[in-house]
Amino acid sequence: MGIAAHSFGVAEPDDTAANAVEINPDDTVTIYAAVADPGEGDESMLSQLAAQVLGMPLEKIHLYTRDTEKTVASGPSAGSRQTYMNGGAMLNAIENMLKAMQEAGSRTYAGLKKAGKPFRYDGTKAVIGQPQLDPKTGQGGNFDSHVHNIQMAEIEVNTETGEVIVLKMTSAIDAGTIIHPKNFEGQNEGGMDQGVGYALREEFVLGKTKDWITFKFPTIDKSFEVEYVIRETPRKRGPLGATGIGELTMTSTAPSITNAIYNACGARIYDLPATPDKVKAALKAGK
Repeated sequence: MGIAAHSFGVAEPDDTAANAVEINPDDTVTIYAAVADPGEGDESMLSQLAAQVLGMPLEKIHLYTRDTEKTVASGPSAGSRQTYMNGGAMLNAIENMLKAMQEAGSRTYAGLKKAGKPFRYDGTKAVIGQPQLDPKTGQGGNFDSHVHNIQMAEIEVNTETGEVIVLKMTSAIDAGTIIHPKNFEGQNEGGMDQGVGYALREEFVLGKTKDWITFKFPTIDKSFEVEYVIRETPRKRGPLGATGIGELTMTSTAPSITNAIYNACGARIYDLPATPDKVKAALKAGK
């Protein structure tokens, strides 16, 4: 067994996001967000947060995310920032709409129209702080939020061939309020699978690595058992207490595996991936 821990910063200093919500004539609500969803669940995140805060069923929440005509730039789907930044910007827009509804004494399109209120409301989220380093202190602004984990790898090492087999990965993680449990599990499972590939197989060699086969991309036959120990500590400035989780999921994986290799057979690997040849060489050097 081997363990490793990591804390990942979310929402860097001076980061900003913008969003908008609009009530429609049929009293459904449309979210206007320039948010790309390459697989981590940004669209379900926006829909669920909006439905929760508005007290509406999901089928009454619409998304407009694939076109820039009615949205504004709100930053990339990178740095594990979308839930924290754009989720927060959307909740600010909803807060502005709910305030207008309270003033109008109605939560309907017709009621807002009668009161002379607009139907679309903008929202923003900004991280205070300077990204540049202070030339006197050498210090810069901090991330607005953090996500934490400890991972434990359980492995077997064939000391004759140098092959390493991952039997199980356990992740103890605190990502604030969990919005979508299955997305949460999928993000962690996929991240650890990538982390195992980085630790044991994936290697780019100029002129030799040409496709997913020569790169040794992970396949289902290399999958392993996964267990989670989950703690939800609400983040004070996160949307309903949530924060991001993307990159964190694979950062602790490789060091937990190399620590497990060392604990299993005494071979300390410093150069990833820990291929069978490297494991055998480390074993030989240690004898």
